[in-house]
Order: sequence, then C-alpha cells, then structure tokens
Amino acid sequence: MIELGILGLDTSHPETFASILDDRTDVSIAAVWDGGDVREREYTREFCDRYDANRYDDPHAMVDDVDAAMVLAVDWNDHRRLATPFLEAGVPTMIDKPLAGSVADVTAIEQAAIRGGAPLFGGSSLPFHPSVSSLADTTPETAFSVGYGDSFYYGVHLVDSVRLLTGADWTRVTPKDGPRRVATIDFSDGSTATLRFDGPDSDGTFGFLTVGERTQTVQVGSSTDELERMYEPFLDEFLATARGERDDRNRVVDSGILLVGVQAAFDTEEPVTPDASTLERTEIDSESFVASYEPYY
Repeated sequence: MIELGILGLDTSHPETFASILDDRTDVSIAAVWDGGDVREREYTREFCDRYDANRYDDPHAMVDDVDAAMVLAVDWNDHRRLATPFLEAGVPTMIDKPLAGSVADVTAIEQAAIRGGAPLFGGSSLPFHPSVSSLADTTPETAFSVGYGDSFYYGVHLVDSVRLLTGADWTRVTPKDGPRRVATIDFSDGSTATLRFDGPDSDGTFGFLTVGERTQTVQVGSSTDELERMYEPFLDEFLATARGERDDRNRVVDSGILLVGVQAAFDTEEPVTPDASTLERTEIDSESFVASYEPYY
C-alpha cells in the first residue's frame, strides 16, 4: 500500500485526484496539509474526513509518514519550499504545474532530488491524455499547438506536451512579432514546435497538429470525460514513480526551465537559449494570480 501525502488543496486537482485514487486498492491518502491561500479550514477538515487522512499543520512533519508526496498548491513560487524536504529525504514527489517561477527554483528542486535520490514527477497532465501521447508514435519533426488563458499557468500545458512528444531538451525559444503570443521552440533533436498561447478560451480547448511519419491532429476539450482521460494515466505514471519504476526528473526540469524561457522571450521580445542571462533573471510573480484564483470546484 502506497501512503500518499497531499500538500495544498487550492485547485480542483486534489479532489479529483483523490477521488480517482480512492477507487484503487494499492494506494491511500494518508496525510494532508493546506496553507489556506484559497480554501477555508473547514474544507480541509471535510477533505481529511472524506479520505480518512491525517491533517498536518506543518507540511514537512509528514515527511517520515508517507511513501510519496503530491505538491498541489496553486502558488508555483511555494513549490520549492514545500517539495525540497521530501526530495532530500528520498520521497518520490509529484509537483503540479507550473513547476516553479524561476530557473533558480527549478534548479533547487532538481538538486534536492539528486541529493536525496528521489524520483521526481509532475507538470501538466495534458501530455498523458491518450490522444496527445499517441502523437509521439509518429516521431513528430514539427508541431503546432494552440492553448488559451494565462500564458504561464495554462501555457504550461502546451510546453509540457511538446517537450514530452519530442523527448528532447530545448535549445532556443523565439517569440514571433505581432499582437499574438506565439513562440517557436527548437529542440536538440532538430524538431521544432510553434505554440500560440492566446487562442479562444470560450470552450477551453487545446489543439495539436504534428508532422512526422504522417500528419496528425488532436483536439482536447475540458469536459469531465476528457479530464478523466488525462488524469488517470497521469496518476498511473505517478504511482509508477512512487514504486521506483520511473523517474521523470530530466523531463520535468527541462520543461520547467523551458516554461520560464518562454516568458523571458515574451518579456524581452528576443530569442532565449538555456544559457541566456535573461533566463536566469526572469521570475514569474504569483501573488496577483493566487489572490484572484478561484478553483473550478
């Protein structure tokens, strides 16, 4: 039995993930902490009662009590603080999207995982939707993708998806001239991806077109059925991480730095590479986003 700890109940993810995991016999929600940024204390109490979990006032007090941890707090600039003690203790850890708001935080998370020998998982669940993950089967050389909403908090879905599809580290982000938020990403294997981050948000849809051994298109909406189709394989792979069967550290870290690189490219209106000084200086503030954030449910 894998005993999980959840850190942060801000978004709809903890409730959805817990309800999916509750149907399994090999895992249980054992420990919960919430910082109160979004939810009332009563919500946390009811959540713990529903899943028969222990509530912690100190998130790091559960380090020795869980087999794996899920950092699900909405504030990406709190992820480093929350995750580091678990990683240093060797606890397999998932960090929800976006991983962090600066290269310094991403690197600190990586180094903590290395020091503790802890498997790292996380980021967006969209790449694990069967329709999206199947695009990798045709070895895409070129990808086009459209998303919606905030280019950091929601743009991570596009960034993580194309990074997983290529399976290669990024080498350059080039912002496109014009009123739209569009960037082209070059990867070390020679593949490229062009992403538009400000598509229509009325229907909450992500779209992909890939060109490789053949041309494929995929559209993923935000219905309950579509969300479950991506959450279930995402959680399956996290549990594989908890069992020590996989470690996505390189992918998660490279995607995390790439996401910051995209913001740096938009801010400077200049191309950004992994060694660019502008990348190191870029920090994405979370305060205003968290202050206005409202979960779907």
